[in-house]
This record gives sequence, C-alpha cells and structure tokens, in this order.
Amino acid sequence: PIISQNLAPQIGESVNPVQVLLFVCSIIWITGIAAIVIFSLFSYIRLSIKLKESVELAEGIYRCDGIATPFIIGVFKPKIVLPSSIDSEQAKYVIAHEKAHLKRFDHLQKLLGYVLLTVHWFNPICWIAYKLFCVDIELACDEKVIKEFDTVDKKQYSKTLFDLRSSKRRRSLSIK
Repeated sequence: PIISQNLAPQIGESVNPVQVLLFVCSIIWITGIAAIVIFSLFSYIRLSIKLKESVELAEGIYRCDGIATPFIIGVFKPKIVLPSSIDSEQAKYVIAHEKAHLKRFDHLQKLLGYVLLTVHWFNPICWIAYKLFCVDIELACDEKVIKEFDTVDKKQYSKTLFDLRSSKRRRSLSIK
C-alpha cells in the first residue's frame, strides 16, 4: 500500500519512472524464466527420444547407445541410465554410484535446486552456487560409495571414475 499510494501517478501528471522500470524488469524476469523452462522441455524431449532405444538390464537400470554419461531420470519412478560404452566391470561401480544418488534423493534435490535457479536466473551467484551444489552432490555420493567398498573395490571404483572422466574430456576436446 505504501508504494502504490506514494508512487501512483496522479491525474494530469506523467507516468512514474519507477513503475515503468518495475514493469520492464518484471517482463525481462518472466521472459528469462520462460526461456529456461522452454530450453529444459526441449532438452527433456530430445533425451526422451534417445531413451526410447534403451534396453533394460535389470529393474530400473537401462543401457542406451545415444548417451555419453550415466544419469538418473525420473522423479516418482527414477531410472538409472548407462551409456553402452561402459563395460560390465565399470557398470558395477557406476550402478553403485547411481544407487547412492537414489538413496540420498539427489535427483529430487537437484530438481529443487534447478527450480530455484530458474526463478533466480538473473543472479550470477545462483549459477555458481548451483554448479558447486552439483559438484558437492557428486563428491558426497562418491564418499558414500567408497565407505561401503573394501580396498580392492575402492581402487577399481577410483579407476572407473578416472576412466570415465578422462573419456569425457577426450570427447569434449574432439568436439572443439
């Protein structure tokens, strides 16, 4: 009420510049949110098309040719999706990693973080915080998995992480 009473234009006066600025900023903010939501929907649709070719290995675990990295998809019935390039030895450790994500409800936490990022898209600190949040989730998940393994499995798990990370870097370098 204070703003509308003090900043409301009077009859015969020009438009208040603060109200114009607030209107323009709100249009920009809503446009940014709409752009992020539309981009997310298109990305999800493209991913869903790729996942139609996936093969179920076990209950809730799928293998797909069209993807490069393992991930979890779904909110209510999450599924683990592995790239076909992962061999069976690596798959054991990747599945353990992804199951740790499910136990920690990381897929829901990331979704909530993404919704907050969508609302606060204009704040660069939120983008940095979201990126660091995702890194922290991965590190916490790795720590949880390593606690459950013996020394031999810890070494193999670390080697698998290193191999997957280095192959991801090689792919990104070849694209550039």
